[in-house]
Amino acid sequence: MRDKALETQLRLLTLQLDNWKKLHDLITYGLDKARPIISAEQERQFTEIRSNLLQETEHVFGVLGVLGELSGRAMNVLQRGVSVRGVRDLSNEEVRRLETEWNGVFTKLGVIQGQLKSRRKSLSEKNS
Repeated sequence: MRDKALETQLRLLTLQLDNWKKLHDLITYGLDKARPIISAEQERQFTEIRSNLLQETEHVFGVLGVLGELSGRAMNVLQRGVSVRGVRDLSNEEVRRLETEWNGVFTKLGVIQGQLKSRRKSLSEKNS
């Protein structure tokens, strides 16, 4: 028998991590000065992903019990990166902060995902 709360947490976390990865891809593209063209489609994707994260982050972090720990860091990333072009215009210091905050949030979410998967495996072994 599966733990519905655990499955919900894993599903929410997987979606959250996917959005953080997509955001990172677009930020990385924006920071690459060798790629001069930033398309309207890339800006649209960035805005959509950022919007999803802004709407979902507080809820997901609350469900996972990390709201106090990660909310501020996540908001720092989302407020600094307002567009792909905006990311390109950040100073080196701001880029470093953005990367550090993004990495902190992403790493913590990855650790939580590993813990939840381990708990799921333990539960399935107990029920076998």
